[in-house]
Amino acid sequence: MAFVVLKQMAKGKIIISEGVRPLWQTLVAAAFYTVTFILLAMFFFGYGIFPENGMDNRWNFGVFYLAVACASQGILFSSVKSIFFDLENRNYKEEYRVGPCAVGRWKALPAIEYVSVFRQLKANGTYTYEVNLWVKGNKSFTIYETNEMAITFAMGESTAKALKVNLLDATVPNNYKWINF
Repeated sequence: MAFVVLKQMAKGKIIISEGVRPLWQTLVAAAFYTVTFILLAMFFFGYGIFPENGMDNRWNFGVFYLAVACASQGILFSSVKSIFFDLENRNYKEEYRVGPCAVGRWKALPAIEYVSVFRQLKANGTYTYEVNLWVKGNKSFTIYETNEMAITFAMGESTAKALKVNLLDATVPNNYKWINF
């Protein structure tokens, strides 16, 4: 994942973003989008990369299936997640962006009790680190997840400071520490 950016915009507005994708991920996404464009041209117009007499790929749904698979891989390599907080109006929005296209909607922001950073064991035996916002009623939602503890902890610390709440460091199992801001 890309580096996390935490920006305080106007008073009461905070943006948490994954930032810009690394160059290699952008190049891989561009390659997938290019293949998608070629496959869609083959599907709709019957163009062939190596045309053969009597062979037409027009309306061949195998080609369309490959185009959809390549487009989804392109989206995976080029999407950026951002979270917007509007503290004045008590709203937040999780947004996924691919280039100029974005998907996300504003939701009511419940009263945040604290921010936690903790280590979670995955099914394959590796660990992931998550930043969660905890609200009343022992409910939480994850705002960031990665395999790197230092980046995740910095993200949790910045978020707790910006939201003016405490941080629970749960990166070491059974050794939780509260950090007050």
